[in-house]
Amino acid sequence: MNIAIIGTGMIGGGLCKAWMRKGHRIFLGTRNPLSDHVRALVQMDEELVSAHAPEVAASKAEVILLAVPADQAFDAVRLLGDTGNKVLIDAMNAVFRKPAGFDSTGDAIRANGNDHIVKAFNMIGAENMDNPHYGDTVADLFICGEYPEDKKIVLGLAEDAGFRAFDLGGPELEPVLENLALVWGKLAFGAGLGRNIAFKVLQS
Repeated sequence: MNIAIIGTGMIGGGLCKAWMRKGHRIFLGTRNPLSDHVRALVQMDEELVSAHAPEVAASKAEVILLAVPADQAFDAVRLLGDTGNKVLIDAMNAVFRKPAGFDSTGDAIRANGNDHIVKAFNMIGAENMDNPHYGDTVADLFICGEYPEDKKIVLGLAEDAGFRAFDLGGPELEPVLENLALVWGKLAFGAGLGRNIAFKVLQS
């Protein structure tokens, strides 16, 4: 699959590594393609990973991961141009910083004319993106979105990244996933557990 990653920090970089290992073609969308971090990602496999301006990366992809700061969500999507036929993965959190004029990153994305949004990869720390394994236990990931076919794609990409993934339902569940991110942060920092933690659903 052709995937554009807009935002090449820890979340975008970690998922780049995970998806590259599964053979996906990755187009990194960045304003600084010569940075050491971006060059290191490209050099891992120059046949599968390349760096471009964000709008160029988006034009080459079927799926776009949005992993920029939440207050930049509206402008980041606007600069990508027409994304109406693409699946947008919202990996952002508006817990502390909201996009100006919007209550959520999902609302900011929809204001640009695309509702093919799947909220995912936002509710645990970036350290899990490249390796969600804790010994023999695999971290769980939760997603939500409007369209079943979009969610099917993202569930597959979550599994490719090593997660066990659950579909929670429609876009009305976006605040729930953001609250899970807040809980993760409280555990990691407030309770002193550190960043290498994740959620797990247990069944008897």
